[in-house]
Amino acid sequence: MKEEKIRVLKLSWKLLKFKPVLVFFGFLSDILFFLTPLMLSLIIREIFNKIEHVSNFNISIWVLILLLIPLARAFNFLADAIFFVTMMPYVKQAQILLRKNMLVQIFSLPGAEALTDTAGESVSRFRGDVEEAIWFTYEITQKFSIAVFAGFSFLVMQKINWQVTAYLSIPFTIMIFLVLFSKKKIIELRKTRRKAAGAVTRAIGEIYHSIQAIKITNSEERVLRYFDSINEKRRKAEIKDELFVAILNSIYRITVSVGIGIVLYIVGNSLTNNTFTIGDLALFVGILNSLADFIWDIGDFIPRYLRTKVSYSRIFKLVRGRKRESYQKIEEKLVNYGPVYINKSYTSQKSDLNENYGTLQKLIVRNLTYIFPDSNKGIENVSFEIERGTLTVLTGRVGSGKTTLLRTLLGLYDKQSGEISWNNKKIEDCSSFFIPPRTAYTPQVPHLFSDTIKENILLGLEENNIEIEKALKLAVLEDEIKKFEKKSETLIGPKGVKLSGGQKQRLATARMFARKSDLYIFDDLSSALDVKTEQELWRRIFSYKEMTCFAVSHRKMMLKKADKIILLKDGKIEQIGKLDELLTKSEEMQRIWKGEI
Repeated sequence: MKEEKIRVLKLSWKLLKFKPVLVFFGFLSDILFFLTPLMLSLIIREIFNKIEHVSNFNISIWVLILLLIPLARAFNFLADAIFFVTMMPYVKQAQILLRKNMLVQIFSLPGAEALTDTAGESVSRFRGDVEEAIWFTYEITQKFSIAVFAGFSFLVMQKINWQVTAYLSIPFTIMIFLVLFSKKKIIELRKTRRKAAGAVTRAIGEIYHSIQAIKITNSEERVLRYFDSINEKRRKAEIKDELFVAILNSIYRITVSVGIGIVLYIVGNSLTNNTFTIGDLALFVGILNSLADFIWDIGDFIPRYLRTKVSYSRIFKLVRGRKRESYQKIEEKLVNYGPVYINKSYTSQKSDLNENYGTLQKLIVRNLTYIFPDSNKGIENVSFEIERGTLTVLTGRVGSGKTTLLRTLLGLYDKQSGEISWNNKKIEDCSSFFIPPRTAYTPQVPHLFSDTIKENILLGLEENNIEIEKALKLAVLEDEIKKFEKKSETLIGPKGVKLSGGQKQRLATARMFARKSDLYIFDDLSSALDVKTEQELWRRIFSYKEMTCFAVSHRKMMLKKADKIILLKDGKIEQIGKLDELLTKSEEMQRIWKGEI
């Protein structure tokens, strides 16, 4: 399959237009900075011409000498001041914009399919690759500024001696051949370097998330050896990348220096022929020193462009997820302009999600289908209804598609066909619809953060709006929290490592209850809870008559209590009804009831 083209320059141009005023004045500051050497060289030329009595200007030599240093200092200070109040804020805001748009794109993907790599690897793309992309954007303006300086310099020099000026094209030609020769190697080394950095970041995340397992299995030394080995690979990859770029830069500088030497040799011959003045020589020497940097920067621009292309490639693959969305569409979303909150806090926008759909009375699912790519596993043509204030239990043998059904219903998988209605109104986008306060969901393996118990419940919500104690009590966790020294302010460590499996599950359940929702969805609480605790949890839930629940379970207590049981087999609905009815009709239900499957 042909690899899609990444339009680095077009992306950079759109990012430059994000804050045109800041970019324009930043561009002017660079022009001011780079034109300063030309201005000083012209003043020095006039000083020497005054000494030789060949000057065409009626200005005192002492005035020129007194102007030299103050002007240099003043222009450099002014250029730096403008740069730091324009271009530096632009770089920061552009980075925030790009990262924000990356997050928006990832959040728009089906939740269970969003990341194709680990969180650690993804973070490295948000950090290093975004920085590479935005600094390249700035370098475009810088190169234009240098080009303006070079243009003025060449005009001045060719008026003095066009033949000498023409010799300066030699280093440019050599630079172009060097870049074309090294292009493939630059891309290869940069990809290897970024991949190695991502592997280290990924390993750090995995180690911190598996501290308990590492200690239990006494694997500390093996983990350290592995960590050392991938760091060594990263070290070698970074050295190779930096060394290759350093070699290229050295060749560039040598080429430029040799070219300047040749030019100065020719200028020396012109001096003996009286076609050049000492002032002209001083001007050429002053300008050539700065032009050397210009030629080197042009040579460095293309390798930097290629490295930025690698970074954009990694960003595109991250935000694309498992969807086959075209790079052109992703490009538009990545540079979508919007507010960035650099000097003020973000104010959350409250909205009434139930304004158009109303409080849940009935959820209707018709012919819901999701089959995993490159597999015949999944769910097919699943239809059922959930009414307000009822308990609906989803059951079936392992691998029957229960979790897949929940994830497809919630939009965590992108349904391939079927229709879902809320109060007889069709739902177009499940992923954005099934969120609090419509639905709240606790997965089979809950996700907890390295923070306090309270913050794991709030997750950014205002504490005044959340009944934390009530949620903890409903999740049968209040007594255990009281035993902790810092109560709900206790830090639970990465992935809740300080909590038991049952405590993790109940903390995630408390987080769900804290978001008062129309429909609560549970994916097999029994996998982490003992029978007694689970019974008490459900007893407390059932005490709320208006609570609507959709739960995966095989517990007899739950099957007895259920208003409706959905029996799933091989991704299809086997039977729907109450327990007595299913035990009479379904052999599959009989085997589940007996604990045979």
